Amino acid sequence: MNPTIASLSELNAAVLQAVVTLGSAALCAYLFQKYRRDYFRWLSIAWCAYALRIGCIVLFLTTGASGWLFAHQILTGWTALALLWSALAFAQYARWRWWYIFALAFPVAWSYVAIYQLDNFLLAAGPAVLFLSLATLWTGFVFLKHWRATGSRGAALLAVVLFTWGVHHLDYPLLRARGAWNPWGYYLDIFFVLATSIGIVILVLEEMDQGLRTLLAISGEHPPPRQADANIDRLLERLNANLVARTRELELLSARLVQQHEEERRRVALALHDQTAQVWAAVKLHLGTLREVAPQPLVPRVDRMLALVDDGIRSIRSVTAHLRPPLLDELGLVPALRALVRSFAEQSELKIEFAAPSESLVVSHDVGLALFRALQEALSNVVRHADASAVSVKLSAVNGEVVLSVEDNGRGFSPKAAVENTPRQAGIGLSGMRERISALNGSVTLEAPPNVGVSVVVRLPISHAT
Repeated sequence: MNPTIASLSELNAAVLQAVVTLGSAALCAYLFQKYRRDYFRWLSIAWCAYALRIGCIVLFLTTGASGWLFAHQILTGWTALALLWSALAFAQYARWRWWYIFALAFPVAWSYVAIYQLDNFLLAAGPAVLFLSLATLWTGFVFLKHWRATGSRGAALLAVVLFTWGVHHLDYPLLRARGAWNPWGYYLDIFFVLATSIGIVILVLEEMDQGLRTLLAISGEHPPPRQADANIDRLLERLNANLVARTRELELLSARLVQQHEEERRRVALALHDQTAQVWAAVKLHLGTLREVAPQPLVPRVDRMLALVDDGIRSIRSVTAHLRPPLLDELGLVPALRALVRSFAEQSELKIEFAAPSESLVVSHDVGLALFRALQEALSNVVRHADASAVSVKLSAVNGEVVLSVEDNGRGFSPKAAVENTPRQAGIGLSGMRERISALNGSVTLEAPPNVGVSVVVRLPISHAT
């Protein structure tokens, strides 16, 4: 099995699948904490193992190391067994038998044989795929029996999804392993994961509904047929309200973190300006006095020390300006952005065009600082990653919004650069930019077609401007 470097689309699909799977694991972990049902714990373990196997296959595709493929094959088999055990626990059939150890050992043993001993692909993949398919079909059969016994809609959905998933596993040696499903096989697996999670949620709601009906029956009350459904609807409304409240709390927390970050930058900038820079200035003064009385052979050395002190002072001023732009407080947004553009142009030799509606454009302190940081990060990314020769920066007020756009003529985010982590390095700063802008109810749009350049557009509602 000779691995090839995965395409960017395949890697993105794998990352999306991992995120969705971890979300399902978190859901099942929450349900276990809330209801203490053992099958929720095993479902959470199964989805975590599934996410780990995705990470292993991504590492195998990008590095070619067979050890990652070995781990992926083992985790794939164990995921199927964990899903099966969760179904047995749900149906109250889970009883440990000593021979189950052979089922656990099979993925390890056969993965070793298939990867390190066999050269025939169909012979190597066949038993593993058959094992995976049978485990998944068995899981679907457990839920099918529950549906027949209770009429549960959640169990019916899970049975259909798992039967389909089990059959889908069988196409691996013939289609997916040969690239026929790439990257759509990932999206189909995402569908199966989401459909399984939906079936689990339906089971929970049905269990709550049944519990409510039992309590009403014990109390002697007989609600209208739709009353239980109304109670479930009210519960869902409360859950949605809680979700909205938590989202708002996270937004406020993000805004507070950004504010604390800026306050810390301001404190450091003031310390550098008022203390460190003053010490360097005093050193320079004493060196100047020393130069006047120094013997002639020592004068060049003193001059060299004076030059180094000047470099240190300039460096401190540069860092201070980067931490806390003084022009933003003293002259306003447009002059501060213009000075920032001029500084980048001088340091990088980029040709940067800057267009703004008016020098008198006035915005609030938070909006101005957010736009300044956004331009700072965008230009830094151009210098570090874009390999560009020209940049266009435009500031405007359109349709009730303050809009900042930065476009370069660099190489964009090519697939090769993506594999080499270039966009990932830039993505850290862009993530911070999005958090800062989102805290002010704004948005950041990024377009990066390969070999065309990158366009970053920041929008902030004019309601934050004054």
